[in-house]
Amino acid sequence: MLSRNRASVFASAMLMLTTLALSGCIQIQVIDRTPPVPAPTTGAGSGEEHDLAVLAVDFDPPLEYEEIIASKKRGEGITLLVAVENTGIRTEQNVIVQVELYDGQDETEILRQEGVIEAIAPGEIKIFHFKDANIPFSYEYHLRVQVVPVAGETWLADNQKSYDLIITQP
Repeated sequence: MLSRNRASVFASAMLMLTTLALSGCIQIQVIDRTPPVPAPTTGAGSGEEHDLAVLAVDFDPPLEYEEIIASKKRGEGITLLVAVENTGIRTEQNVIVQVELYDGQDETEILRQEGVIEAIAPGEIKIFHFKDANIPFSYEYHLRVQVVPVAGETWLADNQKSYDLIITQP
């Protein structure tokens, strides 16, 4: 079972958007900046004893203006969902998932959080939830998500993802 983290990476930032732009429609663009993962060398990334990967991130509710407003009216925040897969052949224990959020304009670190997946079996995908943090408003953020390598893991190219979140008004 997943360990729950206390804070969401985006709740306050997205809720602040609603107060700054109640009269207009906001667009939130999510750009994947993760470098392409090179093909693994023989034996790496496929059938390795220890191998974890960040598959993707998502947001609940989706980062759409109407969804954010509805979430705020219900008294809810926005949850960052991080999908982690064990592509190795061993069950891994106490897997650490880290999230870092930076102001996209000056690279100031806004948030650094981590959570723990207690156990993840070979071939299993687990979704980790980050909820309810206080994030200052910015028009641009950089998000980095990483699963910390476990002992013996050598194929690290798929252990992290990087995104830009750009907020605009039409």
